[in-house]
Amino acid sequence: MGSSVKGSGDPSTHISTPKSMEEVATEVMKAYKVVELFQTMVIVSLKMGNFTLEVNTLKKKLVTWEREKVVLHDELDK
Repeated sequence: MGSSVKGSGDPSTHISTPKSMEEVATEVMKAYKVVELFQTMVIVSLKMGNFTLEVNTLKKKLVTWEREKVVLHDELDK
């Protein structure tokens, strides 16, 4: 009978690698998920930055249009 006790003479019950392939695959998948999360965060950050720029540009345009509206109303009232 083969024994699974460490140090047994049966080489088929002894694994020489420190980690099983399953553990390595799990670690690789975790690292991949971290990379994906980081990439997603960067993309969201860039899109939010672009969105903020667009909002600020539209706010400036609105202020300009409001000023032009006031000027035109003043000219019409004269």
